[in-house]
Amino acid sequence: MNLLRLAVVGVLAALTAVGTPGVAADTSVDQIEISPAAANASKKGLAWLANTQREDGSWGSSYGSTTGIVGACALAFMSAGHVPGSGEHGVNTARAMNYLIGCAQPSGLLYKNGMQGAPMYHHALATLALAEGWGMTQDPKIRDVVKRAIELIVATQNQKGGWRYQPRVSDDDLSVTVMMLMALRAAKDAGIVVPKETIDLGIEYVKKCHNGKDNGKDGGFAYTPGGGSGFGRTGAGVLSLQVAGNYRAKEVKEGVEYLMSHKPVGELPAEKEHYFYGQYYAAMGIYQAQSAGEWGRAAWNKWYPAITKELIATQQPDGRWSGGFDQYPTAMAILVLDIPYRYLPIYQR
Repeated sequence: MNLLRLAVVGVLAALTAVGTPGVAADTSVDQIEISPAAANASKKGLAWLANTQREDGSWGSSYGSTTGIVGACALAFMSAGHVPGSGEHGVNTARAMNYLIGCAQPSGLLYKNGMQGAPMYHHALATLALAEGWGMTQDPKIRDVVKRAIELIVATQNQKGGWRYQPRVSDDDLSVTVMMLMALRAAKDAGIVVPKETIDLGIEYVKKCHNGKDNGKDGGFAYTPGGGSGFGRTGAGVLSLQVAGNYRAKEVKEGVEYLMSHKPVGELPAEKEHYFYGQYYAAMGIYQAQSAGEWGRAAWNKWYPAITKELIATQQPDGRWSGGFDQYPTAMAILVLDIPYRYLPIYQR
């Protein structure tokens, strides 16, 4: 992206994030800005990621060379305006993008044999990052990789509308399915052709995972249809419906109500493996809920200050956050803190 384009993006983001003096506020848009403490925490976290990145664009740890973690880190850089080749950490973003491109298989899968974890988790995060990068830079080499990655996602959806760990038609779960829907939406927004029926079928699957209050349940979302509700998967279910345009669905409102019963309390839980996954989806989902009305704005005005306080309090002195999957907690924490910047198109309402 050239400097003029970057400046335009920055101005537009600033105009949507901050009200104009003397002009009545738009009550459909949140008025929460990123606090100096949150901005500083994000900056420290990004510096840690930048300083620990390897020359090839990956990170030197068990999961640091996986496409999912590299994709998450790329998203974290872009969430603060560091697009490939521009911005303080633009070089780091570009390295991450090039690494992801280099991992693309002929099938479109963004994953290399021998990497840690389930291939389709990594594929979804990497596709999301590249789709956002393509939208910001219009680099044709990124577009070609994203196009093939999306074709793989479309081809591996099962008859129920879901996806699973491996790049083939198989069983399904909400966690993987949501990640695929996020990647599909980002690609669609960036101009890549995505079949409407693929997204519609995926949304049907997500709704089947909802434990509706009209059935005497708690309003949360289950890992698979008929299962029990959980915090992380409820945030994921809510956000996936919203990015597909279902802002006012009853499943969204009930899901947000479920999330609000788990408001941050200022410290990390003893079991942190899925903490950052859950907070990422919960924060994004509650942020998007503002589009549904006053109840959504009220939820966001309670949630964002609470989660930023918790993340700031639990950041390590060197700038990272601790938890499972190496760089993943730091990338997710930054994405949560940086929501008010609204640089990433996938998270704009």
